[in-house]
Amino acid sequence: MRAPLLINAVLLVFVHTAQAQETTGAVPLSMRLSLALESVPTVFAEPFDLPAAMAADAVREAENKVPLYGRFVECAAALHTHGTWTELPGGDRIWRLRVESPGALATELFLENVNLPAGSQLHVLAADGRTWFGGYTSAHVRDGLLSTDRIMGAACVIEYQEPASVRGEGTFDLRRMAHAYRMEGLLSGACQVDVACPEGSTWQDQVRSVMRIRVVDPVGVGYCTGVLMNNSAQDCKNYVLTANHCTMDSNTGNFSSYQFRWNYQQPSCDGSGVVSGFNVVGCTRRADSNDSGGDNGSDFTLVELNAAIPASVNPYYSGWDANNTAPAGGVCIHHPDGDYKKISSFTSTAVSTTWGGPSGTHWRVTWAATASGHGVTEGGSSGSPIFNSAKRVVGTLTGGSSFCDTPTAPDFFGKMSYHFGTGNPNPAAEELKNWLAPEFNVTTLNGSNNPCATIGVDERSLLSPEVAPNPSSDHFSVTLPEALSSANLWEVRDVTGRLFAIGRIQGERFVIDAAAWSEGAYLLSVLNASQVLGGTRIVKQ
Repeated sequence: MRAPLLINAVLLVFVHTAQAQETTGAVPLSMRLSLALESVPTVFAEPFDLPAAMAADAVREAENKVPLYGRFVECAAALHTHGTWTELPGGDRIWRLRVESPGALATELFLENVNLPAGSQLHVLAADGRTWFGGYTSAHVRDGLLSTDRIMGAACVIEYQEPASVRGEGTFDLRRMAHAYRMEGLLSGACQVDVACPEGSTWQDQVRSVMRIRVVDPVGVGYCTGVLMNNSAQDCKNYVLTANHCTMDSNTGNFSSYQFRWNYQQPSCDGSGVVSGFNVVGCTRRADSNDSGGDNGSDFTLVELNAAIPASVNPYYSGWDANNTAPAGGVCIHHPDGDYKKISSFTSTAVSTTWGGPSGTHWRVTWAATASGHGVTEGGSSGSPIFNSAKRVVGTLTGGSSFCDTPTAPDFFGKMSYHFGTGNPNPAAEELKNWLAPEFNVTTLNGSNNPCATIGVDERSLLSPEVAPNPSSDHFSVTLPEALSSANLWEVRDVTGRLFAIGRIQGERFVIDAAAWSEGAYLLSVLNASQVLGGTRIVKQ
């Protein structure tokens, strides 16, 4: 949400750099067989009313809702009632249908009642056949829903490939599609600073935690920003934190179609190189501030991804600080207007303030000029994290008035401390502390490359002592391998990195009494003369 956010530009040019979610990558069979597209029948969507859409957007802005770049238009098509089949030798066949929303600058399909049986796959092609996404399989379907990547232009072709062994088993309906009508994705202000520039050099872990979100609600699609968050259970839950005003109109089915775009950023500061990216689709809402998008609280939503994040994404789980200590400097990492990932810097201490509701809900931040520009925020930046100098998240963007032509105007971030506390009008179970700090009464947590492997306090590659039982309710028996025989001291740290327990080692075996410990994960290290020789994760249950 931006305040004020002037919505007055209709999309005239839409440059395509999208990369599909992890699909089979198979070339559409029609392309391999050189089947002509001209003979494919066409279904037209209901007419799109641009003036009405622009008027509705003005109302959305007044209601503090996320701006849309595309709106849903109705259409009526189904696998078994529309399109054309091409029979192939051996009983396999291909079904194709051209779908058009006149005047659209791009289209995205939202399929319902989807069943893609074993061996079948679905592709979406540009009307000229030059661009395609897929193949989508049953792995991409959740609750009978499947949404596709954006295809440039007013028309696209759906292609379904069906093996003879599952003939007639596939189903899907197309009842709506997103008609893109607004300039989004590549047109953020010239003052913005790419994360590949020097300003981002010391923030690359945090950069890997931030992603663009294609938000879906009952009327259309828009962009916000989110951040992958670490939690004290150290269980690799894929929790993404964003703003409540981005999500407050979304229903359960809408969340299943959210698209999380990772690594969508320039590879160099000068803008050269090929931009890639990776989509993870679908999430489940876990908690939010229930505050009408910040009007009565701190404006947060926490979702959990429905699918695993592939290792190739190399994500980072960001740490956080909920102590209500004003950050004296730091950065915001975000996707302004859905564009490539940017970084904005501040060097003056944030001020505790409000966003029109209770006092003390937000940080007011003013951006500083840097060597590569004067980063600010824009529409699409909503929900983005602000990091303090310790590189922990201390807030999420609600809105503000900074633009490239007013770079010193302030922006407002809902506080992590308020997200954690009892001030929001949400149920107690949805206070953020119950999700990010479920096992410990902690208010800070470090980030981690792999919280499942270690505690995220110190992630060196260490030799591991043998611990049994682990998990344990009362004690841990530790045996040192020969490679750790020189260790003479052990220590245990909690998830904040705080020294929790310590003792001397005499011999190759020792026992740690954990009866009085709180439940949760800890990091056991063995040392010699203050040098860490080995370590492992232990869990008190």
